Amino acid sequence: MVAATALELDLVSALAEGPATAEALASRLDLSNRGVRILLGALEELDLVRSGPEGASLTGIGRARLLDRDTPDFEGDALRFWLRSIRRWTDGLPRAVRTGAPQVGPDGRSPEGLAAFMAAMANKGPRLVEAAVDACLERVPDARTVLDLGGGPGTFSRAFARRGLRAVLFDQPEVIEHVRGAYGLDGEPRVELRAGDFLDPFPEGEFDLVFIGNITHIYDEPTNARLVADAAGVLRPGGLVAILDFVRGQSPFAALFAVTMLLNSRHGGDTYDRSTYEAWLAHAGLTAARFRRLDEDRHLITAVRSRTGAEADAPTAGRPR
Repeated sequence: MVAATALELDLVSALAEGPATAEALASRLDLSNRGVRILLGALEELDLVRSGPEGASLTGIGRARLLDRDTPDFEGDALRFWLRSIRRWTDGLPRAVRTGAPQVGPDGRSPEGLAAFMAAMANKGPRLVEAAVDACLERVPDARTVLDLGGGPGTFSRAFARRGLRAVLFDQPEVIEHVRGAYGLDGEPRVELRAGDFLDPFPEGEFDLVFIGNITHIYDEPTNARLVADAAGVLRPGGLVAILDFVRGQSPFAALFAVTMLLNSRHGGDTYDRSTYEAWLAHAGLTAARFRRLDEDRHLITAVRSRTGAEADAPTAGRPR
């Protein structure tokens, strides 16, 4: 909250220009001296700012986390997005609990709201992205094609493309139109953009891998069961479905994130436990399910479309189990 407020008030941008006193920053940004002084003190406790003879300045980690998009620690866009979400929590959570209805603001579908959401989705650390790709390719090392459902800014599509796969990024038409230029995806020779709704028929073709990243928490259980079954339906035999999300009972954050879905999801979104994921996978005819923790909060859930009934649970020659 403290860092996100500093970003919103342009305090971070002002500090990026060099050391400055609280009084100078307050005057430049039309803020109160007391407010800036207290906020700087909080930022210093978080090791994002340090005090010196010429005033306050950003620390190395402060610059990396809040300003430098090229560093693995950058989280500025995500912090801006979460500040807006927190405001929605405080304003809308009692109504959401009473009614069960989402409390999405009017900007949720505006170009500005879409741009902010895509920026937050793109704000994923390279370590998480590479760990997810590694885990997928361990199970299907000969994969050549991947369908990236709801891939938004193309973070995972690009990562798979760097490994030599042809990626089909499938998302809503307004998302595709935005990310095409905003994230330079038109210039990616191994990434194909397709617009549509993945609750309707999937893109035609047969894929070695279907990647479902940060999607299942948006929907209710019946919709997710259908989504996983549809994903299995476009896999080649021996192909892999991979689901990246929070898992109830295994991620400390999963239950809290479900509150965000109560506020934001128009589709009955929630977070789900291991047995629920296993039921969806089994219903879709997928076998050999594995759950791998990728960071403190997220798991990658993978399962295979059987080649023949007898081979479903048998190791594939040369592939790690």
